[in-house]
This record gives sequence, C-alpha cells and structure tokens, in this order.
Amino acid sequence: MELKIVMTDQLTGHVAAALAKMSSMGYSKHTLRVYSKVWDDLMEYAKLRPIQAFSPEYSGKFIEETYGAFFETASSLSKANRPMFVLLDFIRLGVIIRQKNERSKGFTQGFEMLFDGFLASQLERGLSVGSIAAIRSRLFRLENFLLDSGKETFAEVTKEDVNRYIDSFIGSSSSTSSTALREFGRLCEYALSAGLHTDSFSYMIPRVKNIRRQRLPHIFTPDEVRKLISAVDKNHPTGKRDYAMLLMTARLGLRAGDVRTLKLSAIDWTRKTVSLTQEKTGKFLELPLPDDLGWAIIDYLKNGRPVCDSDIVFVSHLPPHIELNPTAGNIVAKYMRKAGIKTPPGRISGMHTLRHSLASGMLAEGVPLTTISSVLGHADISSTEAYIRVDVNSLRRCALEVEL
Repeated sequence: MELKIVMTDQLTGHVAAALAKMSSMGYSKHTLRVYSKVWDDLMEYAKLRPIQAFSPEYSGKFIEETYGAFFETASSLSKANRPMFVLLDFIRLGVIIRQKNERSKGFTQGFEMLFDGFLASQLERGLSVGSIAAIRSRLFRLENFLLDSGKETFAEVTKEDVNRYIDSFIGSSSSTSSTALREFGRLCEYALSAGLHTDSFSYMIPRVKNIRRQRLPHIFTPDEVRKLISAVDKNHPTGKRDYAMLLMTARLGLRAGDVRTLKLSAIDWTRKTVSLTQEKTGKFLELPLPDDLGWAIIDYLKNGRPVCDSDIVFVSHLPPHIELNPTAGNIVAKYMRKAGIKTPPGRISGMHTLRHSLASGMLAEGVPLTTISSVLGHADISSTEAYIRVDVNSLRRCALEVEL
C-alpha cells in the first residue's frame, strides 16, 4: 500500500472528506467545529506560503507559528495537535484514528517512513482501525526505546539492540510480550522488504506463548447477573443509562467499545434488531433486540438521556454530552460493590465478564459454538472455543474412560 503525498494546495478536499468521515463516525458537532477551525487556520496558513508536501514537520511548524503564543502547556497544545494528526492519518491511511492525549504527536523523521508504511501494510491486511491504533501505540514505545539507545533510524538497529528490546519485556504479561514481539517481527520483515534494513532479525525474535487463553475466563453465575443488574438505580438518569448498557452486554454480548459507540441509527425499532460494524474486528453484526433491552433503551432515551445533538446512544451526562470515556466499563465494578458480588483474587471483572457469562450460559444450554461465535461477533471460532473450558458438563461428555 503506497502512502499518499499531498501538497499543501490540495488540502481543501482532504479536509472536507475527513470532516464527512468523522461526522459519519458519530463525532459531536462541537468536536467537528473545533477540528474544522484548526483545519481552516491550516489552509489559510498554506495559502500564504510556497506549496510543499504536507507532513508532520509542516504541521508542527504551522502549530508553533499559529498557536505557539497561546498554548502554555502540553495539554492545551494537544488541542491543536490532535486535529493535525487526525488529518495526517486520514491522508496517509484513509482512516480516522482517535487521538489520545499521550499520542497526539507523530513519529520522528528517522522512523516516520518505516512506521507509517508498516501501519499502512497492516491496514491493507484487513486489520480494524482499533487494531491499527493499538499497533501505533506500541510503535511509539519501540521508537522511544530506539531513540534512548541512540538510534536515529531503523537502519542503525543492531542485533544487540534487538536483544535489548526483547529483554525489555521481561516481567510483562505473556499477552503483552507475545503481541508486541510478534508485531516487532512483522515490522522487521517489512523493513527488509522495503529496503530500510538489511536483516529481518526473524531468527532472533522468540515466539512467546500467550498463556492467557489457558486460564478459565471469569464468569458471573445467572444469579450474580441478576443481582448486578438489580443493583442499578433505574430512577436516576445515569442509572437508566447504566442499566441499558449492562443489558446490552448481558443480553447481546456486545463488547464495551461497541456499546459505548453505538449509534441511534443502529437500532431498527420496526424489525427489532441492533446492527453495527464491530470496532475490534471491523465485521458487520446484526442481532435481535430483546424486549427488556428495548424498553430499557426507550426509558433512557425518553427519561434519562441529556438533550444533545450527538447520534451516539449512550452519552456523558456532563456537558458537552459527548461519547463516554473508554473507562465506562468500570460500571460493572461499581454495581458489583453495590450487589455485594465478590471476585476471586487476581480476577478483574468488567463488561467482558458479562460477555463470558452470556457465552457460558448459551453453551450450557446446548447452543452450538458456531452460533455462539456468530452472536459474539468473533472473527475466528477459535476465540469462542475458550468458553468451553468453563462448561464442566460439556467437558465431562468429552472425557474418555481409562482402562485399569
């Protein structure tokens, strides 16, 4: 996938396309106004200067010369940085990647071509926007490591650097190290194929087994699910919201991110369905809307949801009433405390626990794995197979007699 190079006199069309894309993704009118203002300033800035390639360096110079005197802190500077790097991502990769505060910056010049090209190649492989954002976050970690090691380009990386980077994951979970080192291996292969290094280092990078899937997923019993949901105060506006969100996962098995970003248009009241493109897998999913969940959403929309112009179903109840923070999954822990539900030591419970519980309950009732996989929106049935380990009755049916 070849990265696009856009000249500064071509920005108008790309800005319009980016705003249209953000609007379709459910960004609030307030956010669109903020981004549009920065991009309008950018285009005015470009008109007064010679035409050149739009790049992170150009972006940084624009921000410094236009806003430098007004922003005294890094957090306030990010208000201009975010729109710029959203636009850069959109031009290069064709997608809108949400910017976190600590990621509102670009890669340094020595690593920019490699890392941006690698992200584009992973997008071409079919990875979701959420996965691309996670990979980019890990690339920042790698970049910081290499810069601290005195490397200004990837071509300078040696075997010793690779070994030190591998060692940096000592003490990390198997899940973290397995994912990061697997990606690092793909990056090295890409660097070799792109002519940005002469060694793939593939023979040096170990395969770390992710033992997370060997653990039994934590689930709630049906009685605990009832207690959890009953602990919500449905007379309070935020309680109405939380109740509907919990039911979304308990009844439909939706991931927390998909519940948080669910659009009003996703609900077909006539057909009684919920349709969405999953954030994690990028796959389309349509599920029936149970009556109790439907009434809970209606109660929230009519009697709990703040008046706002967002097309997201569940919004923050504090102005400006935008999409909920990703930490909204903590509502499970909140109502667990209210319901007096205890978890085993070392187990973290959240919205994903409700997904596990739904899958386990379906499995116990004899629902085929293929059906469960379809309901949960798994891209691969092997992800669903993890749930069979919590269904003791099914495991007993698989047991073999031992001859004595």
